[in-house]
Amino acid sequence: MQISLVYKILFFLSLIVLTSIFITVIYTYVGMKQIIEKQNINNLVNLAESSKGQIFLLFEKFKVRTADWSSDDFIRSEFEEIIKSNDSQRAGRLGEYIKTKKQVMDPDIIITDIFNLDGAAMVSTFPERIGYREPSEELQEEYRFIDAKSASFGKSFVSVLIYEEGEVGHFGKPMWHVSAPVVSLKSNKVIGVIVNHIPGKEFYEILSGKFHVKHGAKTGELFFTNWKTSEIYLVNEEGLMITPSRFVEDAVLKQKVDTEPIKKCFEENREISGIYKNYLGKEVVGASMCLAANGLTLVVEIGKDELLTELKKERNHIILLGIAGWLASIFAVYWIVRFFLGNLFKIRKTALEVAENNFNVRAEVKSKDEIGDLANIFNQMLDKIEKSQDDLKKADIQLEQRVKERTAELENLKSNLEKMVEERTKELQNKLAELERFQELTVGRELNIFKLKEELKSFKEKAKN
Repeated sequence: MQISLVYKILFFLSLIVLTSIFITVIYTYVGMKQIIEKQNINNLVNLAESSKGQIFLLFEKFKVRTADWSSDDFIRSEFEEIIKSNDSQRAGRLGEYIKTKKQVMDPDIIITDIFNLDGAAMVSTFPERIGYREPSEELQEEYRFIDAKSASFGKSFVSVLIYEEGEVGHFGKPMWHVSAPVVSLKSNKVIGVIVNHIPGKEFYEILSGKFHVKHGAKTGELFFTNWKTSEIYLVNEEGLMITPSRFVEDAVLKQKVDTEPIKKCFEENREISGIYKNYLGKEVVGASMCLAANGLTLVVEIGKDELLTELKKERNHIILLGIAGWLASIFAVYWIVRFFLGNLFKIRKTALEVAENNFNVRAEVKSKDEIGDLANIFNQMLDKIEKSQDDLKKADIQLEQRVKERTAELENLKSNLEKMVEERTKELQNKLAELERFQELTVGRELNIFKLKEELKSFKEKAKN
C-alpha cells in the first residue's frame, strides 16, 4: 500500500516534535520539581525562622515582664517585710496585688510565686501554693532557682517546659517558668526569687498561628490549612516533644523524637533542611531551628508524599500541556506540509496527466524556490517532449508520403518486372522449343548412328563366321 509523502513527512516531523516535547516535559518537570522542593524548603526555613523569632520574642517578653515585676519597689519592700514577719495576711495582700495589678497586663501568666532563698513559696497568686516547697534539684530544673538566686538585679531566666503532674495549681498541665531575683531595697541583696508560671500552650499557639492571629498576624495557620501533613513542634534536650503533636494524642513530654534535626541541633548546634524521616518513621520535607539557649529545637515538616502529590499535579498539568502542544503541532505541521508541498502536488498532477499522453498540460507553479525551479525544468521538458511529438508527427507524415511514393515506385517496378518476366518467359519458351526440336534432331541422328553401329557389328560377326 502506497503511503502519501505528506503522511510520511507528518509522521517523522510529529515524531521529532513528540521527542522534543517529551524531553521538554521531562526537563521542565525535573526543573519544576527542584524549584518546588527548593521553594517549599525555603518556605519551611522561613516559617521556622519566623516561629523561632516569635518564640524568642515570647521568651524575651516574659523575661522582661518578670524582671520588671521583680524591680517593683512595692513588691520588693512588702516581700522583705513578709520574710521578716512571716505575716500570711500580708502575703495574701501582696499576692492579690500581683494578681490585680500585674497579671491583668499579661493574662498568659496564670500563677506568680515569690520564693525565699530556702525555696519555700512565701507569696503566690494561687493561695494554695503558699508554703509549697520543691526539692532543690527540681527547683533548679523547673524554675532555675539557683541561677536566679545568684543573679544580679534585673536578670531573668527561662526554664524548660515541665510536666508538673499533681503539683498544686498546675492542674497536671505542661508549664514553663520565668524567674528573676528579688533584691532588697535596703541591703541591695537578693532576698528571694519571683517565678511566673506560663502554660505550654503558648508555644502551640505560636506554632499553630493562634498566637499570631491574636497579635494580628497569620504565620502557622495558613501552613496547617494548606498542608494536611504539616506540623510544627518543639523538642527539649531530652528528646521529648513539648508541644502537641498533630498526629499523636497526648504527645507533650511523652513522645520521643530522635530524628536527624534533633540530633544535629543538640549535638552539633547545627540547623538542617531537606528530606528525612520524622518521629513516625515517615519521609518528610523539613527544617529545624536551634534554640540552644533555651534547650529547645524547633522543627517544621511536611509529608513528602503530600509534596509529591502537588508535584504530580504539576506533572500531569505539564503532560496535558505537552499533549495539547503535540496535537497542535501535528495540525500545524500538516497544514505547513500541505502548504509547502502544494506546488509539488501540482507537479505530480501534471506528471500523471502526461502519463496519460496529455503533453499539453503544464505545472502552474509560480514560487521562486527549488520546487519552482523543478516546475520550470519539468515544463521545459514537456515543451521539448511536445516539440519532439510534433516533429515525430511531421516525420510520420513525411514517412507515410515517402512510403506511398515508394510503394507506387515498387508497383511500377513490379509491373515492369512482370512484363519483363513475361517477355523473358516467352523467349525462354521459344528457345526451349528450338532446343526440343534440336534435341529431337540430335536424338534421331544418334539413334541412326547407333543402328548403323549395331548393323556394322552384326555384319562383322557374320563375316568372321
